[in-house]
Formats: sequence, structure tokens, C-alpha cells
Amino acid sequence: MKLLPLILLTALLILSGCVEREGPGTEAVEEAEVPAEPGAWNPDGIIAEGEYSGYALLIGPVGLGYPGGDLEVFWRTDEENLYMALWGETTGWMAVGFDPQEWKKGADVVIGRVDGKDAVVEDQYIIDFFGPHFPDVELGGTDDILQFGGLERDGVTVIEFKRRLDTGDEFDRAITPGEDLPIIWSISRSEDLMEIHDVARAEGILRLGDETAGPSATLPLSVAELDGMAFILEEERMARDLYMEFYKMTRLPVFLNVAGSEKIHIASILTLMNRRGLPAPAEAPGTYSDETLQKMYEDLLAGADSPEAALKAAAQVEEASVHDLSMEIEGTLEPDLMSVYGGLMVGSEKHLRTFVRALEERGGEYTPAILSQEEFDRIVR
Repeated sequence: MKLLPLILLTALLILSGCVEREGPGTEAVEEAEVPAEPGAWNPDGIIAEGEYSGYALLIGPVGLGYPGGDLEVFWRTDEENLYMALWGETTGWMAVGFDPQEWKKGADVVIGRVDGKDAVVEDQYIIDFFGPHFPDVELGGTDDILQFGGLERDGVTVIEFKRRLDTGDEFDRAITPGEDLPIIWSISRSEDLMEIHDVARAEGILRLGDETAGPSATLPLSVAELDGMAFILEEERMARDLYMEFYKMTRLPVFLNVAGSEKIHIASILTLMNRRGLPAPAEAPGTYSDETLQKMYEDLLAGADSPEAALKAAAQVEEASVHDLSMEIEGTLEPDLMSVYGGLMVGSEKHLRTFVRALEERGGEYTPAILSQEEFDRIVR
């Protein structure tokens, strides 16, 4: 089993007193490449000690045609600017998309690659549900990447960039320090920024209020965490199975699309379990060990006597998923669990929006049964 790149190897540079963020096979750099002041931001592709205050490990699942991979994200903010670094095992491009609204649509994308030390970083925007993405300047917006740089060495690429928190561009997302920022992200082996991602892709949350500059040690999971992981896996399976049945009944493409997304969620949890050395449980569609999920599946399937009823039932499933993922996130400090659950949370919120809007387009209404009205409105409206 391949080990997570959770541990940041550091090399103390005797002459400069600075610390370099290293990847597999990366050697210490010359003194001239290191930021002049400890903690100073420098887009040189070296993640130095004190340069960033926040960190997230984002896990890309194995399966569905992807070998899988991780994206490590570092950030800090001041009163006006966001400073960010992306670290991944690739010689191609990496991308992060801030706050997608439906699927990928509306995401404010920063995408970049490095050829040695020559970095290319672009400010882009995703115009439709599944792409494509174009530079803001081609859409009538502005390029708001103020500074950027990077380094590619021994199969590892680091991209660093700076942009204003609020650029004023309609194709950029205004970012608030301290918020939970939903994202999508992807990694490609290609250096062509218009080529599709072929290493990893997933959703996630950047908790901009966290002050965690690097990964913490991974500890054995508690019984509650193990039980929670098993439940979330079954909940995602139940959603996938139910939506496939709804598609057969209604032929509405929305059910097929979301069922495909649930497959990615399932792959995310199975990847996490594999890295933790946990066996993947056997599964049979429509059958679940948790009695609550089994009853929910049977009741919702039996009650879906129309396309509108099926959309309401699907919205209820996503409501439950948002609630349950919130509880699991609150109940753990493990960074890999928080990463995967955070990505699933972003997906479930998007699914809830999708089903509610599809229902409204057919003249129906949905009233939240699990979430508070305030939380529901935040997600959907």
C-alpha cells in the first residue's frame, strides 16, 4: 500500500537558517532560492517555515479511471490578499476551483504548471456544469493573479500565487478570511492547461480560519470514527442505488448524473479505508447493514410514485447526508477523515441544490425536514 505523503520532510540549511518543504527525492536548494526573511512570502516554489499559516491535505480517490493522488494546499491571508501554494506529485498541471455552484459551473479557477522553474499560472472560470474552463480575460474579465511562481523537481510540482481577496471581477469569487471555502480540484499529467485531468479530481473545503501550517500525525481511529466511516460509506452507497432506481423509473438525467458523483464519493471513502489498512466491506445494491438506512431506502423507493416525489426523496437523502457528514467532521481531528468528509460535504450540498432546483423547475417546492431553514437557505439559495 502506498503511504500518504503526510510527513513534511525538512532540511535545515545551515547558512541561511531557512527550512524547505521537500517532496520525494527533492534535495536542498541553493541559498539564493530561499526567502530572505523567515516567514516572508516568496513565490519560488519553496514552502518555507512560517510562509503559510493554513494547510489542507486533499485526497484524490483511486478508481473510475483515475490512479489517484493528493493535493496539499497551503495558504495565508492578510487584509487584502490571499497567498496560496499547491503541492502535488505530477509533472503536469494542478488546479483549484473556488466555490462551484452546480457541479463545476461557476468555479473561480487557478490553474498552473511548471517546466523546471518556468511557471505558467492562469486565472480561469468554468462556464458550464461540466466545463470547459477559460481564462477570465477571454470572457471579458481580468487576470487577477498578482504574483506567481513555482518549482518542478523529481516528479513533484509546487505552484505559489497571490491574488486579492476581492478582485472586483465577476469571474472571481470574493474570499473572506476565516470562512469555510468550498472547492473542486484536479491534477493532470499533461502540461497543456486545456487537457483533461487524468490523475485525480475531487471536492473539498478549505477552512481558512484554521491555523495549521502543516500535516499532523495520523493516529489510530477510535471506535466511533470507525463506525462513522462505515455508516458514511453505506449512506453514499444507498444514495447511489436509490438514484439509479429513480432514473429507471423517471428517466430524468439528473438522477444518473448524481449517481455517477456518488460513485466518486464511494471511491473516496474506499481509498481512505485502504490507506488506513481497513478491508472494504462486501456490498449488494439495495442491501445495507444499518437498519435506518435500509428502512430509508425502502420507504423512499416505495413512495416515489412520480418524478416530483422522486426529486423530493433525493433532496431528503442529501439533507441527511449534509447533516451526518457535519456530525462526523465535528467528531474527529484526523486530517484524512476531515479531508474526505469535507469533500463529500461539498458534493452533498451541490446535490441538494441540484435536486431542489430540478423540483422547482417542475413547479414543486421542497421544505427542509432535517436541516434548519437557515442552513438550508445558505446551501440552496
